[in-house]
Amino acid sequence: MKVLHLSPDGLPNTQIERCAQTGKKEGYSTCFAGPFIKGLSLPVKSFDKFYEAPFNKFANVKIPSYWRALKRKLSQILYEYHPDFVHAHNIVAAKLISEFQVPFVYDDHEYWPKYYKFRVNIRKPQKIFVYRLYARWGKEVLRKASATITVSETIAEEHEKLCSHVYVVPNFPSRIETESLKLDFVKNKRLSSVYIGLADFSSSRAHMPVPTRDTDGFLDFFLDNSVGTLTVIGDPKLLSSRNVNSLGVLPHQTAMKELARHHLGLLPWKKHWFHKYCNPNKPYEYAHAGLLVLAVSDLPCVMRRLGDYCVTFNDFDELKELLLYYAANLDEIRELRPKIRKFALKNLIWEKKCEPQILRAYSKM
Repeated sequence: MKVLHLSPDGLPNTQIERCAQTGKKEGYSTCFAGPFIKGLSLPVKSFDKFYEAPFNKFANVKIPSYWRALKRKLSQILYEYHPDFVHAHNIVAAKLISEFQVPFVYDDHEYWPKYYKFRVNIRKPQKIFVYRLYARWGKEVLRKASATITVSETIAEEHEKLCSHVYVVPNFPSRIETESLKLDFVKNKRLSSVYIGLADFSSSRAHMPVPTRDTDGFLDFFLDNSVGTLTVIGDPKLLSSRNVNSLGVLPHQTAMKELARHHLGLLPWKKHWFHKYCNPNKPYEYAHAGLLVLAVSDLPCVMRRLGDYCVTFNDFDELKELLLYYAANLDEIRELRPKIRKFALKNLIWEKKCEPQILRAYSKM
């Protein structure tokens, strides 16, 4: 069997690479087509072949000349690689392949139509157009897909209204990513927290911070020494400051090793109605690094999967109280760390919980 992974996002991408690895272990040939290939996140060979495809902001909203160029390129790829089916990552890729006579799995990473609704300023006419376009595409591709994959039960319940075969695949880390992690029992006597996120702290109102990851005011917690230090991974524009250490973008495996040096993994967000659909990967990466997770209380998927190893808060006042408590009780966290790591290896691992669902989706091709 030959599988083409088609995505409007390029590589590296851990989510896409994990899916490809699942296919390769079953003996499938795997290929990637996307706008750029800048390397891989996982330290293994995930794809047998790569193609660059001209996805861009114009093609992604079906501007005719750009869409035609994208379709021509995909037609060439399909002719040359001749896949048995396509694993289409997100709405644009799914819409594109739906215009060909090729079976496909629709992998909805974000619940795109609803996500786009608040991701942009829809007061602008062009943004209203795109939101309505993606909402229509979402219904079309769900009806045409042989199977659909998504990240949470709440999204799956919505998709099952239009697609008969829907599978929940949380974005858990794989053994490849976690087996070499060593818990670094932090010798520092101060509480050390960590957060992974792209531009969640450095975004300005002019640059449209993502409302589901609203961290406005959180960094002020660290102006004094009462709640320890914060390390931020993944934000290339955030500058280090008092008690805040910004490491910028790190290679995936380097980031995983960095996590193991801290006490707490944070989701320091304000509540948002879309959180009931969210199932971000970072809390599971935190757990594999032995970190206790502090998360906003309207993330039911995260709370359900982490259980006692997810401590929730309703607002930033409660979050600060939690940080103050753990800053004064570091031994409590140190004792938890190996238990959290053991729990993650048993319950939050790609091979055990996600691969069977991927293969069930592939069986519908």
